[in-house]
Amino acid sequence: MSSTTPMMTTTGTTTGEVATTDPDVAHHWLQAVYADYQPEESNSRRDFRFRGTYTQLGRGGVSRLHYSMSADNNVEPSDVLLVFEPSDGVMKVSWGRDEEVVPPGTPVLFPPHQAVSALWADADADCVCLQAADVERIAVETTGIETTAFRFTALRPMSPSLGRHWDHAVRHLIGAVLRHPDVTANPLIAGQLTQLLAAAALDTFPSTRLASHPRVPPGYATPAVVRRAITFIEDNADREMTLSEIAAASGMGARGLQAAFLRHQDTTPTAYARLVRMERAHRALQDADPAGRDTVPAIAARWGFADPSRFASEYQQTYHHAPSETLQS
Repeated sequence: MSSTTPMMTTTGTTTGEVATTDPDVAHHWLQAVYADYQPEESNSRRDFRFRGTYTQLGRGGVSRLHYSMSADNNVEPSDVLLVFEPSDGVMKVSWGRDEEVVPPGTPVLFPPHQAVSALWADADADCVCLQAADVERIAVETTGIETTAFRFTALRPMSPSLGRHWDHAVRHLIGAVLRHPDVTANPLIAGQLTQLLAAAALDTFPSTRLASHPRVPPGYATPAVVRRAITFIEDNADREMTLSEIAAASGMGARGLQAAFLRHQDTTPTAYARLVRMERAHRALQDADPAGRDTVPAIAARWGFADPSRFASEYQQTYHHAPSETLQS
């Protein structure tokens, strides 16, 4: 017996799911979600049960899996990075000559462009899928390391506390997606969430980024550079922007622009973009008809704020009253 929901490939937030007792159905679904997945069964098909849900989030996605039987999964992601975190059962991973048992509650990395094998046995796990290009771009922006020199060097977190940091980030993301699927379908919010996860992966797992020496930014950047960046941010506040895009528009490198913003604006380009979006949300609340369809959560989501309570807190700090008061005035 099996039931499936077809995978969708549009942008935003889309979902696919399956519940089956047929290994062939399960493996077909997994190959549709993870193109480089290659299952090799290691026991009988009796009492097989599989459940899977996958939610596409911008360029990445999150999934929850239950695998009842023991099976070998060979994955060689070409352009994606996967992070699995088992919550129950047994999971053992092999990478080159290294082999590790992954206890429940511990995230494990499947790096891009490198083959990893995983043995599952009656396991439940969450999985995050990220585009390698997004992770590599953030590594370049924050250190200046060349893309060709960047790679992950181990599968386990650098420390238990960093593993817990990753777990918290994923729980927050999955909770936001499940609670507010219409909000996280907003490409602006989806892009921001995937960028946060990419940065969290770089902070959690060992990589050549740690050994790189940041490029020294120019000793002086003119206010004109910052003005060009500000103009770009204000003209594009309604869509996702990367630091690399803002830097390209300003005419200098990402790290140099960071230093210039701190010098001339006492903030960073991405923090400035958030301030601009807050101001646009403030204007939208002022212009909205209190008796109309616009609500505080809807306006917040339109300008990239996925969590209504966090938006209300930031709004209160900025304007010294609740957003609902602005809407009703």
